[in-house]
Amino acid sequence: MALLVNLFNPELIILGGSLSATGDYIKLPIKNALNKFSLSLVNNDTRLAISQLGERAGIFGACLLVRDRLLAITS
Repeated sequence: MALLVNLFNPELIILGGSLSATGDYIKLPIKNALNKFSLSLVNNDTRLAISQLGERAGIFGACLLVRDRLLAITS
């Protein structure tokens, strides 16, 4: 994850799926690892958040992909 932060410099990383059920128990170790293994210049701008969708994140994503593909075919 630190490598991806170094490459893409995201403003926000959202933890979803089964990871979101752990809440702050997973958020703190990941934040510590990001601080240790990523560049501080890049890391200062990155926030870490827990998804509100929880286990449903994958289902919502799949539904949106199907919707987008269906709309692309009809137009």
